[in-house]
Amino acid sequence: MGGKKIWIIFLLAVVVLISAACTNKSTEKTVTEEKQTQKNVASAGEWSDTFQKSCLTCHAVDENGKVARISDMRKTPEGWEQTILRMKSTWGLDITNEDAAAIVAELSTKNGLAPEETDKIMYWLTDTGSIIENPPENELMAESCIQCHAGARPLAQYRTEDEWKKIKDFHIGMNPSIVYIMRSMDWVDNAEKIAEYLAKTNPMETEAWKKWKESGKKYDITGEWKIIGYSPSTGLYSGDATVAAKDNHFYEKRSLMREGKITNYEGNVNLYTGYSLRSSLGNENEKLRGVFNVNEDGKSIAGQWSQVNDMGIYGKETYYKKGETQLLAVWPKSISKGSEQTLTVFGTDLPPGLKKDNFTTNGLQITEVVKQENDELQLKVKVSDNIENNVVEISLAGQQGTVSLNVFEKVDYIKVTPEYGLARLNYDGRKQSVQFEAIAYANGKDGKANTDDDVEIGPVNAKWNLQEYKLMGIEDEDVKYVGSLNETTGLFIPSDGGPNMKREWNTNNTGNVTVVATYIDPKTSKKAVGETFLFVTAPDFVYVK
Repeated sequence: MGGKKIWIIFLLAVVVLISAACTNKSTEKTVTEEKQTQKNVASAGEWSDTFQKSCLTCHAVDENGKVARISDMRKTPEGWEQTILRMKSTWGLDITNEDAAAIVAELSTKNGLAPEETDKIMYWLTDTGSIIENPPENELMAESCIQCHAGARPLAQYRTEDEWKKIKDFHIGMNPSIVYIMRSMDWVDNAEKIAEYLAKTNPMETEAWKKWKESGKKYDITGEWKIIGYSPSTGLYSGDATVAAKDNHFYEKRSLMREGKITNYEGNVNLYTGYSLRSSLGNENEKLRGVFNVNEDGKSIAGQWSQVNDMGIYGKETYYKKGETQLLAVWPKSISKGSEQTLTVFGTDLPPGLKKDNFTTNGLQITEVVKQENDELQLKVKVSDNIENNVVEISLAGQQGTVSLNVFEKVDYIKVTPEYGLARLNYDGRKQSVQFEAIAYANGKDGKANTDDDVEIGPVNAKWNLQEYKLMGIEDEDVKYVGSLNETTGLFIPSDGGPNMKREWNTNNTGNVTVVATYIDPKTSKKAVGETFLFVTAPDFVYVK
């Protein structure tokens, strides 16, 4: 028994010694981490406390305040937001939404994109789901990148050559099976060559970014604005907005006049990199997300909004700073030869009591100012049947701004837009609809359709219907299940998800259909037909309540 006690005492002593050693090592490690963080913070004076607290535990800082990895790349606000989300999901970053938003704003200021760089990818930032991208200029990118990514994804960021080369390893680390998935090509070799290409086309330092940083511009967006917008769902519309500073962002209140009805919205607006806006506006019925850029003159803002729960419903808008008298837009955008019709002209700060003699035109006769209400005019105009101009203009004598209309003789054909429709099924109140339009055209002087001299007349009222798209000659009755197309407006609303017990194999309601528009020209009684392809598929995200 005495021997056993001695062994027990000996083992306990060993355990105590090991525990003490581990504690010392753990303490040393903690002290080392704290010293490293303190060193990072001491070298990062140009970064905010929020950034230092959240980022510098992992990212080292050199003596010049340059942060490892982060300082070697530039991204859009959405790009930086995705980076933070990845830090949370992959590395366990503990950060509040408020701190994350503050860091996105800070990174967008220090490492964002120049206005010219953002312009190149605005179509992607304002994606409605039914956009066809031009193929990448680099064939390897077309082969290796856009099988998974939008073509604009790599073009929306700028990196040092070393950072571009790390993208290959990042993909393999995050998705080790990628080499097998892309086995039809030498993906590793392609990735290395693509990195070399992007290091030249999208380098960390560009002349545009240098110029923007040196300018130190930060546009003032506060004040009163006139809005001119166009939505395929409602046509041309106007509105008024007031933007005021609020805390560290802005607050917008707006009223839009669409189809004779006034709709009010309000919400927050964030200004990134001094020129790029992200808005979150809404009312009790709908929420809108907006992406806009302040134009170089600082007097106008252009961009697009889309519904949060249905990105297929959208509107393109331009804000004009109030304070200057000018004409801004006209609707409809075309007029037929030998006709007389009433146009709606939109402007800002228009003087009251305007008469027809206050306007100047080229080839167009204004016969009457039918109505003037604030900054909206109704003008009765006449065009001769032998006019040679394809475009006529209206301006207000002595003031800025000219609005123009295309002149045509008759409708020769129509095109259905979007050229390729992509809808997503409704899950948990979120869907992606498609608003189709029938755009009319008149042949140009060559008398041929689909040539450069054709005249765009604009959207016309057509009758709409869905037809089965026979894939390899198979009729699978997709028309019955994918959703509904309004025969008057051309709005396609997808069905709910699935599974659907009425379909073969109990599948969901995805499918391929053909969208057909039929238009009868009231002037010639000629029928014009246009069609396009619509693919109805599942959501690209899983929605969690």
